[in-house]
Amino acid sequence: MITKTEVKEVSIYRRSATVIRAGIAKLEAGRNLAYIAGMTNTADAGTFLLKFPPTVKAVNMQLVHIDDVEPGEEKESEKIQERIAELAYRVNTCNMMAELRKTNSNFSYRTDISLDAQEEYLKKLPEELDKLHKEVTELTKAQELLNKELEEVKKEEEKPLIMVELITENAEEVPFLLQYQETSANWTPKYEVRFNGTDKPLAVSMKAKISQSSKEDWKQVKVTLFSGNPVQTDAIPDLKSTWLSFYEPPQPVPASPMMGFMGMNMAASMAAGSAQAMSASSAPAMAMMNMDAMKQMSAMQTEEATVSEEESMTAFELPNLRDVLSDTSGNLADLKNFSVDAKYHVLCIPKMSDKSFMTAEIISTDWPLPPAKASVYLKDTFAGEFYVDSYSETDTFNLSLGNDERLKVVRTELPRKTQEALLKNQKKTQYAYKISILNNSSDSVNVKVLDQIPVSTEKTIVVETSDLSGGKLSEESGELSWELSAESKKETVLNVAYSVAWPKDKRLQEKKVNMSTAVKSGTCKNCGQTGITAKFCPNCGGVM
Repeated sequence: MITKTEVKEVSIYRRSATVIRAGIAKLEAGRNLAYIAGMTNTADAGTFLLKFPPTVKAVNMQLVHIDDVEPGEEKESEKIQERIAELAYRVNTCNMMAELRKTNSNFSYRTDISLDAQEEYLKKLPEELDKLHKEVTELTKAQELLNKELEEVKKEEEKPLIMVELITENAEEVPFLLQYQETSANWTPKYEVRFNGTDKPLAVSMKAKISQSSKEDWKQVKVTLFSGNPVQTDAIPDLKSTWLSFYEPPQPVPASPMMGFMGMNMAASMAAGSAQAMSASSAPAMAMMNMDAMKQMSAMQTEEATVSEEESMTAFELPNLRDVLSDTSGNLADLKNFSVDAKYHVLCIPKMSDKSFMTAEIISTDWPLPPAKASVYLKDTFAGEFYVDSYSETDTFNLSLGNDERLKVVRTELPRKTQEALLKNQKKTQYAYKISILNNSSDSVNVKVLDQIPVSTEKTIVVETSDLSGGKLSEESGELSWELSAESKKETVLNVAYSVAWPKDKRLQEKKVNMSTAVKSGTCKNCGQTGITAKFCPNCGGVM
């Protein structure tokens, strides 16, 4: 017998899900051979687990295909095909009856039927043909529905079955559970951040975008989201011996004409291979709606998830049962609402951009949730989408609230001066920059300005500052920062002046590196994501 199951509960991790299905098995006393359906083609075949009551003993479990089912077990698709064939026979019969009635309506060669009988037959003929036509229409619709059902059933029959021998002392109907890992499911966090004024904390709503492509819709199931992934077993590293020896440079091998010819052919082949490889119904109602009534509306209220801390990750149990549809752009769920204190200022980095950014500086420990993209709203106006890296190694992080057009910031480089010191055998270049900040608004604005000077990595390269306008200098990164209040309709000027001295027989080279030298990027060992500077991978949630 083939026993169907239904999804009841899913635990979704960042890159997979645990699916729990329920079913009822009808058992006879003694030994029963059962085929349990429900596992998907995207499931991890080695993770299935069956749970039965203590009165039932399950033995000899293995995965099989529908073609491996015992001959006496009729497939669901075969039953549907029999019904489709029966409907086709009835449609054919109705069409034959209609043609026969039309043929019998020709009385030109018949003299044994009276005129009254002919008139009576012709009067009833349209009604009889109409009945047959309606019956054919209904039968055709039933055929179309069965063909769709057959297509779905065939998809189900392509999925693996679990063959199991069940032993019980008494004939009974027993409930059971089927559990397995679904590889096609995942979820990603997303934030909505609302700025309601410089005297108020940020209002943050954490949401989850849930996706699955198992080709099966999960209807009315209990959903729990986990912040990480199931524990993965890694192999114990092999400690290898280290041998020391003297370095011997390789001896050059003279190239032969044949080797050169082969190299040219190989290069041509590689080049050829490379070239081949590259080779709206509600609009009227909205128009009629009073604008004052629209202004009184508030954001839709939704229930939050129940948050609990597990041994190695955080669990978000979603309220109520919900649908998680397959192959959609993502099912959104509300997880947690909270507020976070922030220090607001306008951030200017004139060396990189002439734009100013409204910024919230947040203490990293005050943001209790993992890194993710955030949709930022200035009150109810969308300001943009930004990435929140709350797991960075720094004590604070900045969240952009969008461009601030109140300030005009210009950075001007003044003429350089280069001179040679003959006694010291050195060259020395003096650099000077002028940073102008003009506040065009009617209020004063708190501004944080960032700039930089180069950092020497050699003892013989000397960098000396002469004018920083009171800016705070980081010796390790060369970062310059000012925090000031730009007064309304006034210009604030900052000066940056420094010199670089080096041996005149050497040539300077500049290399751009991240200002935060303490933060080193890495690659996630779980999903392969590169350039990660946080404690956890923003792609899969794995620990770095």
